[in-house]
Amino acid sequence: MALEDGPQSGKRVIEAKGIAKSFGDRVILKPFDLRVQRGERIAFVGPNGAGKTTLLKMLTGELQPDEGTVVLGTGLEMAVFDQTRSALDPNMTLWESLTGDADMRVSGQADQVMVRGIPKHVVGYLKEFLFSDAQARAPVQSLSGGEKSAAAAGANHGAQFQPLVLDEPDQ
Repeated sequence: MALEDGPQSGKRVIEAKGIAKSFGDRVILKPFDLRVQRGERIAFVGPNGAGKTTLLKMLTGELQPDEGTVVLGTGLEMAVFDQTRSALDPNMTLWESLTGDADMRVSGQADQVMVRGIPKHVVGYLKEFLFSDAQARAPVQSLSGGEKSAAAAGANHGAQFQPLVLDEPDQ
């Protein structure tokens, strides 16, 4: 997958100080500090249920920590690929998912998408992600987990973003 750098952000991407989270008596995260700067790559690895998604949600501002603070840098265009692929409407087709996105659609062209500044036919673009013509017109709900991951990547592939957050990217 070819990705271009997103818009230039500040040097600091995310800074977390003393963040902690519990659900009832279950401690998910003890006070934790983290600084992520432009260009760095960070991976959180652990067993299912360990709190990786909760941590990512706190770091992206989707969930507030019980303690501590999270400060996001300036000029961020964040893209989050979550494990539920919530950006995809299961009742829409792949074609509709891409051409219905105002940021990707080529003005006046319901069969074209803009990919890194270049218009492409939606089916040709989906073929780059190994989708067939028939799958382009199939509802998202008919796709396998891996195909949904590829579709989510395709839906954001044309955008420029900084940072890119992948929650369980191997699925």
